[in-house]
Amino acid sequence: MDKFIRSFDKTRIFYIYTPGINPFTLVFLHGVGANLTVWKNELNYFQKKGFSTLALDLRGHGNSDAPHSFDRYQLPCFSRDLHLILKQERITDFSLIGHSLGGGIIIHYCMRYKRLFPSSLILIESASTYPFDHNRLLNLNPYVTNLLRFISEHEATRRHHLPHLQEIDLSVKGIEKGLHVISHLLHLTPLECLVKTLDNVEQFVFHNQQRINTALHGLHIPILIVAGSLDRIIPLKFSDQIKALNRKAQLRILPGAEHRVIINHPRKVSHVVYEFLTKQHLSSS
Repeated sequence: MDKFIRSFDKTRIFYIYTPGINPFTLVFLHGVGANLTVWKNELNYFQKKGFSTLALDLRGHGNSDAPHSFDRYQLPCFSRDLHLILKQERITDFSLIGHSLGGGIIIHYCMRYKRLFPSSLILIESASTYPFDHNRLLNLNPYVTNLLRFISEHEATRRHHLPHLQEIDLSVKGIEKGLHVISHLLHLTPLECLVKTLDNVEQFVFHNQQRINTALHGLHIPILIVAGSLDRIIPLKFSDQIKALNRKAQLRILPGAEHRVIINHPRKVSHVVYEFLTKQHLSSS
């Protein structure tokens, strides 16, 4: 069922909650620049298996509101939105599944909320540290990064000339590679929201890296890490770092998979996740 909730700062957050035969709920969080529809195939797979599922559009994404203020895109805001939805739906037995930024939000959620706590975590192509240099958003060429920041900071330019990157030609030699990624992201998400989200995550990690490491090390719930072997946005080394911080976590590498693994290889992802959930939860229920 399609639903909205007014979050702590009045931002409307859109989500879809589908109760199943199994009350155990799988909660899906997408990455930056996407929306909940990226989980379409996975949601269908697990609903057919009888699971309850919940997927949300992060603030600034999809059908959720996009607040203007920079500080409304801090990690605590995303985590608080998630917490309020779980309370609203009275979900107490659940697993958190996050792709890319969604995984970062999950880690922060576990740092902040100790009572309404997940039974397990599934981190897909995620990182426990900020994975980009400041001048290389999404590991893109610095020229593109600087242009993105300029556009996002100048409302008149953004509104009248560059509402979406796909509408302009940036075929400068040496930067074509990767533009299809940005074009796809900005087709779904306002540029201002994308840049503000990434810059806020960078600031949070810079000031809290030790806390993040300590939190991951101290988690005593089942954790599955899924990585694409050819991921150039969040390379495999970042999954290895999470595994090093929590040695009980399971790491599954999908050969030939790039960063859009949940879209390009949904059956592989669903099978790996189901195998993990069956072992960790269903067998003991």
